[in-house]
Amino acid sequence: MSENDKHPEKDSESGGFSVLDVVRVIGGILFFNALLSYYFTSSTTWGYESRWKDVGYLKFKFMNGATHLTFTEDELALYNGTDPSLPIYIGIYGKVYDVSNSRSTYGPGGSYAFFSGKDGARAFVTGCFNKEDEFTHDLRGLDIEEAMSDISGWQRFYGNHLRYWYVGEVIHTKIIGEPPEYCEGMKFPGT
Repeated sequence: MSENDKHPEKDSESGGFSVLDVVRVIGGILFFNALLSYYFTSSTTWGYESRWKDVGYLKFKFMNGATHLTFTEDELALYNGTDPSLPIYIGIYGKVYDVSNSRSTYGPGGSYAFFSGKDGARAFVTGCFNKEDEFTHDLRGLDIEEAMSDISGWQRFYGNHLRYWYVGEVIHTKIIGEPPEYCEGMKFPGT
């Protein structure tokens, strides 16, 4: 047997790329892009800001699909931040927003924890945060045009904020009894 017979040459050499090679090249390009982006902008996404970068938002969107949630007042009360496994929701005149990204602000002990797990539309309008009966959707006794203007401003704020998003609606029980007494609070500037 000759030397050539012991080590036969391959009939055809593979000159193409494997799937693994393609994945490596694409991964390398993405890594290099992120590295350059971080060097120039201190962000791995060239400064792009969006809810789509938020894991909580993605989880909400893909777990619930295109549908929004509907809550009773008692169900909404569960999302007040006391259970760390649940998101934190606030309500503003029937619309519910996820504010979990600001757990230190809206969670227990936070400066706005009193809004969590309830529809506090009246308190958003009056700015009265020291009276428990202000944390309601009951707008009776207020100038309705001014109240609705303030409410739509807050709904726009939470709906357009990068860290918060619209979750669904709260279905309220019928309002009975007297409206809360008028409270002269300190409204947020610009509302």
